[in-house]
Amino acid sequence: MVNLTILWQDDDIMVVNKPPFVVVNRAESVSGETVADWAADRLGTSYSNEEVSSDRDVKTFVQRSGVAHRLDKETSGCLLIAKNPLALKSLLRQFHDRETKKEYLALVHGHLSPSEGTIRLPLSRSRLDREKWEIKYSGKMAETSWKVEKYFRETTLVRLFPKTGRTHQIRVHLAHLGFPIFSDEKYLTKSKVAFDRERLPFHFLHAEKIGFRDMSGKWQNVSAPLPEEATKLILLIESE
Repeated sequence: MVNLTILWQDDDIMVVNKPPFVVVNRAESVSGETVADWAADRLGTSYSNEEVSSDRDVKTFVQRSGVAHRLDKETSGCLLIAKNPLALKSLLRQFHDRETKKEYLALVHGHLSPSEGTIRLPLSRSRLDREKWEIKYSGKMAETSWKVEKYFRETTLVRLFPKTGRTHQIRVHLAHLGFPIFSDEKYLTKSKVAFDRERLPFHFLHAEKIGFRDMSGKWQNVSAPLPEEATKLILLIESE
């Protein structure tokens, strides 16, 4: 059973801390409870078939169980969930208009240089592996800025600021730059993944902070702590 920590909430919105390996949205290929299942059970919302069929906002809310966006299966951190249709409509608009502010932490291989910068390259699903994405100029534009937090002997802890929210955006952009995320089984070589996974069983990408406006218009900033395993890895790397 999924056990999610609520980081912040009011009458309309909550922010939960998604652990690694918990899937956000339901799908035929997904076994086990998802964040959407957890939200539907916790919110206990029920609408008649007539309400769902006649009101687009209600239909969207029911279909998504209030979940406003997604994180990859192994990505941890802040996830926004609306408690009612109007709140979900507001959050979806904020994401669409790029008003939300997201900050991620990642551990990457190599010394990321320069220490600050922005990559703006389009992404498309890979033709060879449909579970992966790649830089492709006919794809959708994606933009990610970064700022180095700390250099270690062979890795870099970096803060990331995605302006867009494409699938695998941060992971593909960093890999394209030559600094793939630690323990990322999709964008690292098999030998590196095998070594990394002995130290961390999931990729080191964490949605540390999210900023948004609540239903009163007040700006909210919420933070999520790193998973314990990721914190232990940083302490180990610092001691090497």
